[in-house]
Amino acid sequence: MDYNAALQSHVGLWTLLIVLFLVTFFMLRGRAGKGAKILHMIVRLFYILVLLSGLYLVASTYGWAGKALLKGFVGILVFVGMEMVLVRTKKRTGVVGAWIFLIIVLALVFYLGYVVLG
Repeated sequence: MDYNAALQSHVGLWTLLIVLFLVTFFMLRGRAGKGAKILHMIVRLFYILVLLSGLYLVASTYGWAGKALLKGFVGILVFVGMEMVLVRTKKRTGVVGAWIFLIIVLALVFYLGYVVLG
């Protein structure tokens, strides 16, 4: 797979992940129950797909360079933030701190991906 195809796959996957995450969040807030639980599992599947496509890019394009590894680590922190938001929303506990963490690491991963690795 060439670089452009791999990059487009990765971008498409994380775009879908963000959309699925937001839909799941609003379903959990609305107490959608079983539907939200199923969608949450699909979000977790997309974590894996985004991670695998990102690992492929790091290995094939950047040769495990330090900046790419840093972006990958921050990308994993985005998954952690998303999961914290969804679980805390489901449990009806304080979610503000999780949202702040998620927004910070999401901004950082976009910066690293588009400005640093460009």
